[in-house]
Amino acid sequence: MRISINLASRPFRNMALFYFIFTMAVLVVVGLSYYNWLNYVHYVDSSRDIKEQILLKEAALRRQGHALSYYERAIEPRKVEELRSYTDFINRIISWRKLSWTELFNHFENIMPPRIMMVSINPTVEGGRIKINLRLIGDGYQNILKFIENLEQSPVFSSVYPNTEGEKEHQGIKRIDFKLQLDYFPKVKVSE
Repeated sequence: MRISINLASRPFRNMALFYFIFTMAVLVVVGLSYYNWLNYVHYVDSSRDIKEQILLKEAALRRQGHALSYYERAIEPRKVEELRSYTDFINRIISWRKLSWTELFNHFENIMPPRIMMVSINPTVEGGRIKINLRLIGDGYQNILKFIENLEQSPVFSSVYPNTEGEKEHQGIKRIDFKLQLDYFPKVKVSE
């Protein structure tokens, strides 16, 4: 058996573990406080930058709004109609690029019977669809019917409708003057 005798007026206690834990706790609190202070400073700076960017964007938006209202006032309703007619004209020109005259005449050459003459051709392009009005002169009804039959059998032409017909004298010979309306599909491949 061991008897512990303490002769000091105050008993001696080993406080090293307590001081170590206390010092570590203080260091952790100071470290976390420093880390939080750094984060706070960083977020304050980035918040200031974001606010400046927002102000710049709002100023740019206001400038664009002023420009838009200026252009809306500058374009009068009659000018809008004028611009619309210009754009319609330009769109028609662009749509005419779909029509290859060489290809069209090659198709006609392949199906045109003898003794038929083409007097005029008037294609119109509307909404991607090509309509053709033809005026022809032929010697007899058999040649005309053969031409219409060839058009109907061709894969690039459809909806062939005769418009008018009549007899006219051409170079001292009586000939049949007739007009046709048909649809033309240039993208269709023709097997030869």
